[in-house]
Amino acid sequence: MIRTFILLFLLGLLKTYTQAQDIALGQWQSHFSYKSAQHIVEAKNRIFCSTYNGLFSINPADNQVVAYSKANGLSDVGISSMAYDATANLLLLAYRNGNVDLLYLNEKAEPQEIINWPFLQDAAGLPESKRISKILFKDQSAYLSTNFGIIVINPRLREVVETYRYIGPNGTEVQVTDMTFTSDSLFAATSQGLLGTSLNSSINRQYFANWKTISTPYKAIAISYQNNSLYAGFSGQGIFKKNSEKWDVVYASTSANSSFSENLATLSNRIIVLGKDKPDVYENPIFRSLRESIFHSTFFWTADAQQGLLSNKDGTFKSYNPSQGDTTITVKKDSAIVDLNGLVWSRLPSYLGGGILVKNQKNNQQRVLSVAAGNGGLPSSAINSLAVDTDGFIWFASDRGVGYFIPDEILSGSRQDAILPVYGQRKLFSNERCNAIAVEPGNRKWIATNNGLFQFTADGSERITEFNIENSPLPSNQVRDLLFENETGLLFADTPNGMVSYRSDATTAQENLSAITIFPNPVRPGYEGNLGIKGLTDNSIVKITDLSGRLVYETRSQGGTASWNLNDYTGRRAKGGIYLIIIVSSDRREKIAGKLAVIW
Repeated sequence: MIRTFILLFLLGLLKTYTQAQDIALGQWQSHFSYKSAQHIVEAKNRIFCSTYNGLFSINPADNQVVAYSKANGLSDVGISSMAYDATANLLLLAYRNGNVDLLYLNEKAEPQEIINWPFLQDAAGLPESKRISKILFKDQSAYLSTNFGIIVINPRLREVVETYRYIGPNGTEVQVTDMTFTSDSLFAATSQGLLGTSLNSSINRQYFANWKTISTPYKAIAISYQNNSLYAGFSGQGIFKKNSEKWDVVYASTSANSSFSENLATLSNRIIVLGKDKPDVYENPIFRSLRESIFHSTFFWTADAQQGLLSNKDGTFKSYNPSQGDTTITVKKDSAIVDLNGLVWSRLPSYLGGGILVKNQKNNQQRVLSVAAGNGGLPSSAINSLAVDTDGFIWFASDRGVGYFIPDEILSGSRQDAILPVYGQRKLFSNERCNAIAVEPGNRKWIATNNGLFQFTADGSERITEFNIENSPLPSNQVRDLLFENETGLLFADTPNGMVSYRSDATTAQENLSAITIFPNPVRPGYEGNLGIKGLTDNSIVKITDLSGRLVYETRSQGGTASWNLNDYTGRRAKGGIYLIIIVSSDRREKIAGKLAVIW
């Protein structure tokens, strides 16, 4: 103990990190594009905008933006519709796969409670597509437009009230794209035309004969009742208003899309203000592909599928999107790599027969490794990713698993076959497509598949972690590309539904222990991530003790970082107090110590 305190107080070399990290160890961050805006609603003092894969809100008063994703509470990705019920402070989110989230907001329009309600996903006998395209609140119920009719639900009781499925002519199933209410009727724009039914409590709306076909000049894709008039949007024709038995043109347009909100109609490149004999029309060069609009205070807010969230609140129309970096892995570094001997390894495309080309660029000597025994022994000719690990071995991900080569004699002409790791008494991922492989500084391997993301030990014989859509913020189980940043410890995972990053507990190892960082320090109440110790030499020994010298936890660094989940050896959460962190380099030539405060 005396030696520890001498190291701590006299050397004073250990730095603590008191500022917040962007992502705590073991935590996730989304990297979705916010330019593909689709839907927009107003809830209390905020504007909520959903994009193809994301969701964010903005406070018009100060432009404060908050992004939401699976990383901070949502259950899914890809919002197909959303609506707000002010009586319950409820923002209802419907996803493209039919999943539903109930976001109950507090007075600041912040999510106070998020409840997942996958009633459509759990239901039997429904079509494969369960997409919800429109949500309307009426009384205590929410009406959902789906690909197979209308569903009426009670969010408060979380129960399905009624289903209007076979309401088309002669009881056919219809796809409903939009709905609207009058004082006594419900109208629906469907694949079988515009239908209407009475809201009288004595009417059985589940019986198709109680739905009447409303004559229209074209097929309606959007419908709205306001200012005591029924409006419809017709693809390629514009906005019309029903006048007795005929439909009058309000605004002619070739726009393929149209939508309605209070006093507004939105076309692909124009916003139309309704309720006047001659509607006001707003257009702007920034409009590219408008989807929905609302009028807030004295300004417009509109969702543009190419430009994001737009508004003219500061004068002219401009975008108000969250700041974002790369939203996909644009530069792939796993198609061609250089080994420690300077040889270039490249994966060959299928039209060249597949396999791996190994080439010495100095003398042009080369070799093509294939599925043939003795000349590669690859499990598949379809190679999707290459990586060199810290031992100098060349790893590959293929359509039938992963493996590696020891490259020293690869161009000698001798017999060479891939080494295929064994896990669970069979070759690793032998019957599964592996899309990408990435190597951490600590030499652990990350493997991307169509069924999730996996972390394995250095030799691939032991699985450490598995992530999928059920236990992580991954937006899809199909992980297509990986990129590991050695300096930050961030693993970027690209999927068809967007990119996310995960902060691993491995970073580039340092040459000495002169710049150690502990984060966070202190650990404050509510912190859910791991403690990180960065700036270590490779394979450093890290011991955490209480002030009496009792060992609480011990680990070794992965590259330049070590982590602690804040549990002791018994699996119990560490108590609040002061802890000593003692670090010894792997060669035991360097030793340093410091303090950590845990405040619960």
